[in-house]
Amino acid sequence: MARISSATIDEVNSRTDFVALVSEYTRLTRKNSNDYWGCCPFHNEKTESFHIIIDKGYYHCFGCGVGGGIIKFYQEMEKISFVDAVIALAKKAGVNVVYEGNTDYVPQPKDNRKELNTALYTRVAGTFHYFLTKTEAGKPVLQYLLNRGVSQEMIEAFQLGYAPKDRYWLKNFLLKKNYSNDFLNESGLFSNKYPDISFFTNRLMFPISNRNGDVVAFGGRILEGEGPKYINTRELVQYKKSETLYGFHLAKQEIRNKKAVIICEGNMDVIAYHQAGLNYAVAPLGTALTSEQIKLISGFVDTIYLSMDSDGAGEEATFKSIILCRQADLSVRVIELSQGKDPSEILLNYGVDALTNNVEHAKIDFDYLLYKMADKYPVEKPEGKLKAALALFPYIDALRSNIQKESCFEQLAMALGMNLEALKNDYANRNKTEKKYQRQIAEAQESEVRITVNPNAELRAILAVIANMDFFQYMRSNLSIDDFEDAAAKNLYIILEECYREGSVSSDNILAKCGNENLQQLIAQTVMSGEFNGNIEQVKLTIQESIRTVKRNSLERKRNKLMNRIRQFTPKNYAEHQQLIEMLNEKMALDAQLNSK
Repeated sequence: MARISSATIDEVNSRTDFVALVSEYTRLTRKNSNDYWGCCPFHNEKTESFHIIIDKGYYHCFGCGVGGGIIKFYQEMEKISFVDAVIALAKKAGVNVVYEGNTDYVPQPKDNRKELNTALYTRVAGTFHYFLTKTEAGKPVLQYLLNRGVSQEMIEAFQLGYAPKDRYWLKNFLLKKNYSNDFLNESGLFSNKYPDISFFTNRLMFPISNRNGDVVAFGGRILEGEGPKYINTRELVQYKKSETLYGFHLAKQEIRNKKAVIICEGNMDVIAYHQAGLNYAVAPLGTALTSEQIKLISGFVDTIYLSMDSDGAGEEATFKSIILCRQADLSVRVIELSQGKDPSEILLNYGVDALTNNVEHAKIDFDYLLYKMADKYPVEKPEGKLKAALALFPYIDALRSNIQKESCFEQLAMALGMNLEALKNDYANRNKTEKKYQRQIAEAQESEVRITVNPNAELRAILAVIANMDFFQYMRSNLSIDDFEDAAAKNLYIILEECYREGSVSSDNILAKCGNENLQQLIAQTVMSGEFNGNIEQVKLTIQESIRTVKRNSLERKRNKLMNRIRQFTPKNYAEHQQLIEMLNEKMALDAQLNSK
């Protein structure tokens, strides 16, 4: 069976810029030429527990325990197979993927719809942009944008476009470009019921891109007639609404720099903020803010600015978004728009300074909520105080810090004119049953989550060699699989032997073959700890001593088993006497080996 060659995997590892790759998912701080730290992209945290070592090609989080190599990092972040991760990284690094094991094998992607759809959407986005900027049909739409204050620079940056009125034009155009009818019918660009008719017609088009800037979907704004104001591409293999943010590919560098992000409601809001120089704004895509979208940006930011409409629906969306952000341990400020109903109107009528001023004077989220609750409920009456407090308890639940919770209790008691202890009692009673239940669930899950990997002498010997793989030849010359008793150590030795015979004893090959997640994390943690790094002679002595310990333990086990057999053996004839002599000779040989160790 054909497989990706070890040489290809090694080249992908050597040619991939590990720092640049990880920086796509979290902000990194350089400690020295070889070490970088950042907040872990695999879990929410405020302190930098995520560590990568460049020359080792390893990452490890000292918070949640995840770890591995370059390919495993990309595999886990993108939720794809090892093979797909190698192919994707090879494409990024310009590495030709070579297969081995079957010279007649022609690699066929298991499912390349994601790549094909992305290429199609990127091409169609260019076509729509051409219609907007270069054709007579697009001129009225272009003028509409200019009248709304959208600059030519923003039109180019966001690749805004126009889908023509002719409902059949796009299908005919793409068929002439040799796309198959079946492929186009499944692409999401055409009506399900009438597959020759374009889903987007006579609309202002907003290409929606992934983090790399590849177009994966569209949003379309109606220009005239009846119908929904905005429509979006349905979810497809390359596009998940809950995991995508409009404008993120353009905003991510400034988000890193600012350690902050503005989350607004719609595409035009994002464009207005960017045009005002506040180019760290993004927006969900026709849905409420999701935890997946928070995760997309949480590795880069400390503070989230929420810029929602001021109507009832906008206030509800703001409250839910605040809760999500606080659950991710992110600070939140709320932008209250003055002088206009949305950012584009403020920018058009009052200029950059007015919009910038709104951002600079954004309210701390709890101050904003206190003001809204006091306005919503009759807090001068006991029942109004209770309703306001109950409405704010979910916010306090979401806070990760006890100090923050205590501060909020004090602020809330003062704002409502309530006794602090009475307020806390109401909070505790409301949550008592639920918290007890949640604690029981958590304790039950905790007992099942991890199977402990015991770092005994055998496993430490293997880990020492994985951290210094040039010594595996020495290990295999002195130890065999039979010398290992620990199941995890035995498994790792077999994996190292397989990698050795394949000619690629690399970290990613080892991790790919190791199916135990706890063991993968221990490998990464050991390598990243530097325990087996340092002076090469000292490392060599440590490894030699570890191998001697494993060998000695193996010999002692063999001798003990043999001694038990000798004690229980009662020879009854000549043949059995000869067998006893052979066992005694074997024991003497084991004794001699042990004495030499």
